[in-house]
Formats: sequence, structure tokens, C-alpha cells
Amino acid sequence: MNEGEVLHLVIIEEPGEKAESHASTLRDAGFSFRSDTVHDLGSLKSRLDSALPDIVICGEGPGVPDLESVRRLLNERGASIPLIPLVNEASVAEVSAARKAGADTLVFYGQAEDLLAAVSRERERVVLRRKIGSFEQALMESELVCHALMETCRDAAAYLQDSRHVYTNQAYRDMFGYARPEELSGRTLLDLVDPEHRERFSSHVMDDNRADSLEIRCIHSNGDVFDAVMELSPSSVIGGPCNGLIIRTRTRTEDDRTWDLDALTRKDMLTGLVNRQTFMRMLEEIISNGNSGGARAVTYILLDNFKLVREDIGIAGSDRVINCLARLVEAAYPNTDTVARFSDCIFTVLHHRENELEIQQRAEILRKNIEKHVLEIKGRAFTTTCSIGICIINEHSRSAENVLSRADLACEVARSSGGNKIHVHSTAVDAQMDGNHEHEWDEIIRTTIDKERFYLVYQPIVSLNDHNGAQRYEVLLRIVDDQGHIILPGQFLSIAEKIGMSGEIDRWVIGTTLKFISGYPMDADITFFIKISGATLADGEFSAWIGHEVKEHQVNPGRVIFEIPENAMISDLRATTRFVNAMQELCCRMAVEHFGRSGQPQLIDHLPVDIIKIDGSLVDSVVANKDSQKKIQSIVETAHRAGKQCIAERVDNTGSLAKLWQFGVDYIQGNFVQEPGRELAYDFESEVG
Repeated sequence: MNEGEVLHLVIIEEPGEKAESHASTLRDAGFSFRSDTVHDLGSLKSRLDSALPDIVICGEGPGVPDLESVRRLLNERGASIPLIPLVNEASVAEVSAARKAGADTLVFYGQAEDLLAAVSRERERVVLRRKIGSFEQALMESELVCHALMETCRDAAAYLQDSRHVYTNQAYRDMFGYARPEELSGRTLLDLVDPEHRERFSSHVMDDNRADSLEIRCIHSNGDVFDAVMELSPSSVIGGPCNGLIIRTRTRTEDDRTWDLDALTRKDMLTGLVNRQTFMRMLEEIISNGNSGGARAVTYILLDNFKLVREDIGIAGSDRVINCLARLVEAAYPNTDTVARFSDCIFTVLHHRENELEIQQRAEILRKNIEKHVLEIKGRAFTTTCSIGICIINEHSRSAENVLSRADLACEVARSSGGNKIHVHSTAVDAQMDGNHEHEWDEIIRTTIDKERFYLVYQPIVSLNDHNGAQRYEVLLRIVDDQGHIILPGQFLSIAEKIGMSGEIDRWVIGTTLKFISGYPMDADITFFIKISGATLADGEFSAWIGHEVKEHQVNPGRVIFEIPENAMISDLRATTRFVNAMQELCCRMAVEHFGRSGQPQLIDHLPVDIIKIDGSLVDSVVANKDSQKKIQSIVETAHRAGKQCIAERVDNTGSLAKLWQFGVDYIQGNFVQEPGRELAYDFESEVG
């Protein structure tokens, strides 16, 4: 299996260390895989319901199901999944049971080489199955694109094998008066030709030197006859060679041909979905006509790591990814909804008559389907996730751009909250964003602060190297609207930044945090990481204000670390450097967060910071993705050479933890350690090591 290809294993074992031992054996041998451990048939069934594995390894013991039951459960899923039995000793009965379950071999516990050989053998079969599936998927995608273009064509077109219809487009069926493709499928073209012209038609088909077109009389399904011009040309379909057929009525006008071009411009040429321009026209029409007969909404879908995928496999390969995911998005929604490819890696859905709960449920199904879908491109396996924003169309929806901006904003909230999430735009914020209130945003933000609609939560950052009890927390902002709903900061701050008010919120967060820190002794071993938006760096008085606040609250500045996003730091390195120099003079330290998105670890040498926070998208995929592993290793090695420390963001599982420790990451942060909370409740005396 090539580098980057990831196996999905299910290991059936008794609770304990056996399953991890099998996984370690495979990992040490260089296998790339993700594994799930189950203990009984019930948990196996649940796992199979969520995703089918490539290989199942089945141990033995009092609580482990027998091979026959496991195979029966696998067969019920309609998949021929390889099954590798692990036994302590092989009796005739066990060999017979293994063969009956479809296993090619038995592997003894403790025989690592035999296990590796068995998995390696089955892996080659997995590769073959994936390649076949990849070819079939590519063929299906090509057919779908061609089908979409054919259906939008004004010309009546069909494919014929042995003069029988195997495909007809909508224009063809309309011309002859048939509602459904199956009404023509298998029927001969002669059935549609006037009896007086059938001999003439047959002679034309048999003539190797025939003219490009034939004037012929055809029969409508209601019995009417009409004159037409037929063009027949050699072509092919999956079943073999065929003839492509185009029929035009002799009265077709120039306006009709112009309509063809217009129809083609409504589709995205890569995916066959509705394109951006058409989607916007449809959305504007719905808003203009008012909202009735069910919920109207827009779902905005962004692929989280598409840039990295494109860098890895190039434009042609990334087009395959887009096409495959377009099919997943299309399949997730009913025909009554309009699915569009809105831009490079963004899809949008226009919902016409679903209720809000149904819209969110469909989005969740799509999110899970994309998360578990394995794409195989150029012999390599890729997985991706998506961030989804939803905007309900209501009385505050003034225009298509207005709705799209809100859906985009909701998607950004989901993405900036770690990705692979769904966020619904707040209707309360809609009311505040209405045109009559835009000039009042200064007052709105101040009112939010005065009424304590902001509050802070804290997430611990723990060391993988020392255990001296030092406390480290990242400060995170939460906002409550006037109805008591929590608004994630991405939504609120994006609005504030657009109107130049993000600095006001940054000051509130810093001031509130410094006041909180002032309650600790000056020598307390506690550190707080505070985020600063990129727009605030341009404020020439900001660093002086921080200096005043530090002195005002009598805070040890060494206990404060300010974080700046990588993109903001790169886009305005001069302003960043000025701010960092001012903070270092104050004895505060600096960190760059979300580092790694630009794919330029060499920038570490040029960034005037003390700490590098590795982007969560790399951490999410570090267990199975060798490219992510290489990037994290490169970041850590470069940072350590430059005398900087590294924090891994968004650590959510033990597998990630093991890899990050192996690569030399200094600190970790994420829900695996502890979710953000309003209290400083983490026990650093027993932190992970």
C-alpha cells in the first residue's frame, strides 16, 4: 500500500491490553491505519452501522463472539470484509470454523510476523478493491457530468445500440411526447419513424458513405407526424459501441439555439451542479417573492482541508475530490432543494419547503458522511471534513447577498471553532444587523459589555515534558444574545471587525482577564494565553493601553502570553513586529496560533514569537496522515532549533497524544485534556505525561 493510504481496522478483543498490542505490532511495522476496538456483537454492529472496515481481526476469549456470528454479521452488511482469526491453539474444530467464516489463515497469539503477513496479504486485496472502486467512481462521475450536460441541451439527443434506445435526454422525450426515460428504453428508433420513411431510414443507417444528416418524418406519441432532421454518428457507452443521435425539427429558430448556450451557462462544468450565478438568481427570486409554504434557508458547506489536499495531489486530483464530494452533497438533499457548486471548495444548498429541524438534520447527516468517506486519488487515500453554516431566510433577509453573507458567517463560526461542525446563524443577530441599526453598533457592543453579555471560559494547556504544577490556560470568549442564546465569537467578532469594533472587544477581554489575574499573587505560577485579532494590531495606541492596564492591575506581565493568528501575522509582519517588541519590553510573551495553515515552517525563524501553536487541522489527522506527521515534525524541529516551544491545538484523542509526544511537542490543548469552562478546575499536579 502506498504512502498515505490508510486502513480501517476493527479489532474484536476482550477488554484489556490485547487490542492495543495488536495495533502496536502493526504500527511498529509501518502500517498506516485507524482502528476501532469492540468487545461483543452489539458494539460490532454499532461500529458497522457507522462505517464498514477494511479488515476485521477477531480474537478469542470468554466474552468474544465466535467467528461464525461475526461473519454472519458482516455478510448482513453485504460486504466481503476480510476476517483474520487470532487463536491460542489450533484444533481441527477451530480450523474448520475459520474456513467456514471465510478466513484464509489462523494467526496464533504472540506470532507478530504471522499477523503482519496476514494483514499485509489482505491489505493488497484492499488496494485492489479501492483501485477498482476508484475507476468505477471516476467513470460514474464522468457519466454524471455528461448526463447533466446532455439534460440541459436543447437538442433532442439519444444513444442507440442495435437501433434501440439506451439513453434519451429531456428534449428528446419532449419532442416525441414521452414523460419518462423508461417509456423509450429498449424501443427501436423505427417505432418513432413514419412507416412511409422507415425503408429510407434503414437504407441510410446501412450506408457506410451516408450523408451527415437525413430529413425524415417522425411520429409523436399522440399519433401526429412531424418533419425532422436526423444526425447519426458513431459513439460508445459502457455496453459497447453505439450511435449518437440528434434530431431537430425543421422549424427550429435561432432563439432556440441561443437558449442552448444559456442553459449550459447555468451549470458548473466540473460537477454538473447549478453554478454560482444561477444559484444567486434563484435565491434573489425567492427573497423577492416572500417566504411562505415552509422554511426557506441556505446551507453553506466548506471543505476544511481542501487547500492541503490540492497541494498534495494537484489540480486534476483535487477536481476528482470536488466531483466525488459533489455527489455526496447532492445525495444528501431531496430533489426539491437546489444544490450548487458555489466556488472552488464551497457548495451551497437552497432549501424551499423544509422545516428548520429537517434542514439541520440533513446537514448533520452530510457532515458525518463526508467525515467517514475515504477518497482514493492516484493510489492514495484521503479523508476530509466540512464546516457547515445555515441561515434561515426571514423578514431580515433583504437580498441574496445578505443571506449568503450570513450563511458564510455561520460557516466561519463552525470552521474557526475547530471545523467539522455545524452552526446556525443567530436570528437575534439578524435583527441587530438590520440596516436601521448598523450605525448603532458602537452602542450595541458597549451595551453588551455593560449588561455582561460577554463572559470568559478557560481551557487548560498541559505539558508533555515537565510536571512542576505550573498552570496554563487559554482565555476564550463567549457571548450571549438578548434571548440568552450563546453566540460563538466568530460570528460576533466578524461583524465587529468589519465595522472597526474588534479592538473594543479585544480590550474588554484583556482588561477582564488582567483584573482576574490580579487576584493571584505576583509570584503565582499561572499563565494565561489571550487572543488578539489581526485588525487590532494596527491600533497605534493598543500596546500603550496594555502597558497601562498591566500596571493598573499590578499583574506580573510574565504570566501573560498574547496570541496572534498566523494569517494576520504574515499579512502585516511590520505591525506585528512593532506590537511584539512593545510587549517584550513589557516582559509579556507572544505566541502565533493556527500555525501550519500556510505550509511554510521556515517562517518560524522570521516570526518574533516565543511559542508556536500548531493548527488543529494538522493535529486532527496526525494519527493516520503521514503528510500531517511530516509537517508537525518539521514545525517542531524548526521551532526547537529557533529556541521556541510548541503547543498542539485541538487534541481530542489518545492516538494524537502518543504521536505528538513522539514528535517532541511541548504542550497540548484540547477536549482530550478538558473542555473550556468558567472555572479554573484542572489538576496540573497530575497532568498528562
